[in-house]
Amino acid sequence: MAVIIRPHRPHDLAGVIELLEGSAMLGTARQDLQEAIDLIGSDEAVVLVAEADGHLVGAAVGLISGTTGWIARLAASSDQDRTAVSDRVLDLMEAELSERGVHKIAVLVTPGHGVRESLEERGYRVVENAVYLEREIPPTVLGPTALADLGGITIDRHLWDVLKGMDQAKEIIERRVILPLSEPELAERHAVQPPKAVVLFGPPGTGKTTFAKGISSRLEWPFIEIQPSELSADKPDQEARALAQILDRILELPAAVVFVDEVEDLASMRHDQRKVSPRVTNEFLKQIPRFRQASHHLLVCATNSIGALDPAFLRPGRFDYILPVGPPDAEARKAIWGRYVGEITDQQVDIDALVAASEFFTPADIEFAAHKAAQQAFEQEHFEGSRERATTEDFLAAIRETKPTLSEEVIASFERDVERFSRY
Repeated sequence: MAVIIRPHRPHDLAGVIELLEGSAMLGTARQDLQEAIDLIGSDEAVVLVAEADGHLVGAAVGLISGTTGWIARLAASSDQDRTAVSDRVLDLMEAELSERGVHKIAVLVTPGHGVRESLEERGYRVVENAVYLEREIPPTVLGPTALADLGGITIDRHLWDVLKGMDQAKEIIERRVILPLSEPELAERHAVQPPKAVVLFGPPGTGKTTFAKGISSRLEWPFIEIQPSELSADKPDQEARALAQILDRILELPAAVVFVDEVEDLASMRHDQRKVSPRVTNEFLKQIPRFRQASHHLLVCATNSIGALDPAFLRPGRFDYILPVGPPDAEARKAIWGRYVGEITDQQVDIDALVAASEFFTPADIEFAAHKAAQQAFEQEHFEGSRERATTEDFLAAIRETKPTLSEEVIASFERDVERFSRY
């Protein structure tokens, strides 16, 4: 029976897929079937088929990248002499790629694959010391254009790992928020409902925004911040409409961590000093159930004044968890100081002395003092010729010149709020 090798035609797609599913000689057909379909439909692909008596008995999929041609898929039916069919298809594929200007043809073969020997007989050689790396891109990852329109960003996927200190808050968020969202099948197995909306509360500067970004980095979902103070308009109904329009666009995205800082401005108890009108608050409350229906969206609200929020806003039907992000204890301050000191200086620094001197410092206070010490060492070298990087005394001087955010009264108030409001 004569076998004809010809270019792929649109009506061949079903036959090619069947070949790749059942008789692939190159490519892990079943796992990569959708990838093969996408490749066949691309402009860069070269697809050839072998036909005998009106039936497809072989197929090859090539790809041109610059001056290199890749043979990505090769299949031949077991009803034919597979070696003869594959050789003929490869002959024409190599010729086609050569005519299109490629200087080299490459093939990726998994270890132990029988086709390797036949390829070596055709003149292919193994590239020594080459390492093939691949990474699955989650379907929730967005391109920069879609994010830019909403003021969103993609957070470095390692941010969560480099967060030092604040281990108690980090562990709570990891267990209650991140794990159910990142392992939905395991959560479903145990009837655990992944959270859709959470509140972070604590004194200013304790890292609530950083934790929200850390959640985004762990989930590899884009981060979009909504600031209530930016919802200003001439009329209250315009503010509410602007909020609704923003959330409409966000919920059209495949995934997002949506962060609302200073949410007390949006959902505090009724008083005349609120920065937004009750219509905006009501609109926001109406939108929260929509987040609860979205599979890859998480609403994270942060507040410095949990006690000022309207109790109806905090009820379990709206927010899954109310999580405290408190002041760093001595161990947390030690971890935070250690990170900054390691970045700033190669001098021997008494970290314990810095911890003791910064009792009422938040992570933001520590960051400010550390950068102040670095600036001081920089200026000393510029103006005085000192070659010494920041020392213990430089850090202690910076601490003395930094006004701490916390006090005994602030910490006591936070501890009362934890007892009264936290829910996890």
